[in-house]
Amino acid sequence: MQKWIVTERAAALQGPRKGGLFGLFATHKSGPKTTKGEPGKKKAPGEKPVSVHEATPAQLNALCEALLYDDLAERLRTQRHLVLPTEAEVRAALTTLHLTDASLQSAEAARRLGRALDCDAVLIPKLTHLERNEGATRSVTLRGTMQFVLIAPAALPDESPPGKRRKRRLTLPALPPTFPFFGTAVTGHVLFKESYRRTAVQLATEAAQQAAAVAAHTFWTGEIAPFAQAEERVALLPVPAPTDADALLFTQEGRRVASAAVRDLPADLATQFQPDIAPLGGKDVVPVERSRAMLKREGITVDALWRQDQPETARVQALGKRLEVSYVLMAHITAVELQTGTPDAAQAFATREARAEAVGALIRVADGVVLWQDLATATMTLRPTGDNKTHSIDREAVQEAEHFALTALQRRFRAYRARFEN
Repeated sequence: MQKWIVTERAAALQGPRKGGLFGLFATHKSGPKTTKGEPGKKKAPGEKPVSVHEATPAQLNALCEALLYDDLAERLRTQRHLVLPTEAEVRAALTTLHLTDASLQSAEAARRLGRALDCDAVLIPKLTHLERNEGATRSVTLRGTMQFVLIAPAALPDESPPGKRRKRRLTLPALPPTFPFFGTAVTGHVLFKESYRRTAVQLATEAAQQAAAVAAHTFWTGEIAPFAQAEERVALLPVPAPTDADALLFTQEGRRVASAAVRDLPADLATQFQPDIAPLGGKDVVPVERSRAMLKREGITVDALWRQDQPETARVQALGKRLEVSYVLMAHITAVELQTGTPDAAQAFATREARAEAVGALIRVADGVVLWQDLATATMTLRPTGDNKTHSIDREAVQEAEHFALTALQRRFRAYRARFEN
């Protein structure tokens, strides 16, 4: 396992680290060489080494810490052209200053290290949680914190000593002393087999890379990704939809509107809106059923949480507080319509074209801020056949349009979350 970690780190680095302006220090300790049996135990004659696909939790944690450190360092070097001291330089400075990894929890100790290495800042990434689940899907989720210590400006003169180039100063947003990050990766089963498509080690590698991307984004923008804080919870709400749909009819006499041409459509489409809310899951998620029960208890309809295509943030915020959640994720179908054309000579029945519009929002309960809001539309065209009744094809076209509008809304929410990795 240790050898594999070294190989992964070398591949990620693609070259030696250089000393210079920026100091990044990781508190990870690479795990000991292990074999099947007790950690650190020497391999018995004829005993096979442990496979990385059978990694223990401790080995996965060591792998994630190593890859997180290297991926984050590589991002700082290649994307922001920062120069980092080598790990050997950091260790030598710690020894000279009589500091330990634990002592760097003190901001003053971190500043001493930064000054000794001639750095503008010190970053200390730390994994605080690793969760591996195996069931219908296999997943690996990481959570961590980044300690950020900016070196006092007085210790960083604008002018370097004679003969040396001027230092490039860092421009950073206002950052808290410690901010959270996370990474998660999921895979399903191989078709018709019990095995998973990807190993836990592969998932851990992807999760570590995502964690590094999320941490780097916060470092450069000051934006903390939703769901990054430990102990955060989200509530999912019912998804209201019109129960009737008007139809725009194109006839030989002209165009006319048939009110409520399609009736008794489903009033709640929550089962069709399943956005990606990783790394939250289990007790971190208040399901639709509980939200629906709370609304009923409070005498509030889900439609009252919307004002046309805008969420009623005050009401949503109050509901979120009663549900004891950090976020409320909601959506609804704002409009649906059907239109039919005049039959042509080649077809006995006119085509049906249904269009649906869906709006979604993510609201932070603490202050009522709408973090995300978007709109998606979808159109479904169907042509009846002799085996299809007109009213059934109308209903099918409308429901398919609603389904694909909510699917498109899920993609837009995924795109919103992806920007916290760029």
